[in-house]
Amino acid sequence: MYSTKLSVSIHILSVIALTETQPITSEYIASSINTNPVLVRRLMSRLKKAKLIKTSTKLGVTGLARKEEDITLLDIFLAVEDHQQLFSIHDNTNPECPVGANIESTLKHLYDTIQKATEKELSAITLAEVTKEFIPR
Repeated sequence: MYSTKLSVSIHILSVIALTETQPITSEYIASSINTNPVLVRRLMSRLKKAKLIKTSTKLGVTGLARKEEDITLLDIFLAVEDHQQLFSIHDNTNPECPVGANIESTLKHLYDTIQKATEKELSAITLAEVTKEFIPR
């Protein structure tokens, strides 16, 4: 099963960006995501630690810590994902097998290439590009 932390965090930041004129509670954001406020608070804690949002104890989230144009999807991914490698390689293959003896080095090269390409793509997309999709035209 794949993690939804990035998607939920983009949702959180989008709500914050689009309602930046007033403080927002985790309960309000959770109602938009249709999830538990505890999950939202956990992710917001990571987003705050990464200096992506501003919070106040009594008010909740008071806004983004940086401009939408300065927050990339890679920034968000790195802030909230525990395992930042997209793929992992299984251990303990049979060294006597031609595939087992070489699969790790073969996949490592391929996975490194995919990881770099994914990170490059994530760094090229900003929160502003995401939120413009929510503004009525």
